[in-house]
Amino acid sequence: MKRLSLAIALTFILSVSFGQVFESEEGSQQAQDTANTVLEPIRKPIDNIYEKKHIYQFKPMDLVTPREADVMYAKLIWRVLDLREKLNQPLYYPKDPQGNWKSLMQALLDAVNDTAELNSKPLMVYDDEYVSTPKSIPALMASMGETKVQSLYNEWGEDTGQSILFIPFGASEIFRYKLFEQWFIDKQRSVMDQRIISLCPMFWYESVNGTYEESTNDDEDGLAPISNRRWRNFGYIYYNEVRDILAVTEVFNPQNNAQRRTYDDIFLQRRFASFIEGEENVHNNRKIYEYIVNGLDQILESEKIKENIRVKEEDLWEF
Repeated sequence: MKRLSLAIALTFILSVSFGQVFESEEGSQQAQDTANTVLEPIRKPIDNIYEKKHIYQFKPMDLVTPREADVMYAKLIWRVLDLREKLNQPLYYPKDPQGNWKSLMQALLDAVNDTAELNSKPLMVYDDEYVSTPKSIPALMASMGETKVQSLYNEWGEDTGQSILFIPFGASEIFRYKLFEQWFIDKQRSVMDQRIISLCPMFWYESVNGTYEESTNDDEDGLAPISNRRWRNFGYIYYNEVRDILAVTEVFNPQNNAQRRTYDDIFLQRRFASFIEGEENVHNNRKIYEYIVNGLDQILESEKIKENIRVKEEDLWEF
């Protein structure tokens, strides 16, 4: 009788114990699922005591489109905007979004990855500066990261195969923008004016494979790699298609936070430092670095192109 009572008590204790373990495991799984849940923001980031409404109502300023008969002189220019220069740092920072403040590349990535409020479709990225051929999605994804091949080993040190890792680049790896623009003289308004046709962000990244491969699309600008770093072309963006986004994305103003400019203002007012990489020419539109090797001579050639445009304008108004 005692043995029967002991068996019944032991069975009851074990059933209660396993039930508690099961409930504990289920509860921990629910807690883990809750912890892994990504919560959606319920409002825009608050970085002011008042709500900014005026800037989000901005529309890009209408630019004058000259008639063909009024253009007395025109020249296509390839220009490089380096974000490592002090004047261009407002285009580079912040590396990570700070409230409603984001870098130029982050604004472009947001427009490419998602449908913006002002557009009915995501921003298009093109293969070349003439923005005629859209870039395919696989090619675009490949340009936004680097593939690393890693060997796998078991516990005995035997090679079991390879794994392919894709290391993505972020907005902080963008250190240059290539601008493709046209300078022209409009006799109707009697001005020398310019228009940006397209812009191309350039990644300056460090290779994870530790080897340097020759570039096939002239992204290296004819220069040897610095350490293990190299340039990579993200793709060209048609400036007229992105102006709606740039006009409502503000830039940090160190003098007055209440009066921030937008990225569209920066480009239209030419508030950036840059140098000319090339001009249209009969030699297949070759760039300066293709026929001049020395860096100082390249700068002098760039200034010569700028001076020739200025002289052409002065000579035209003399008659």
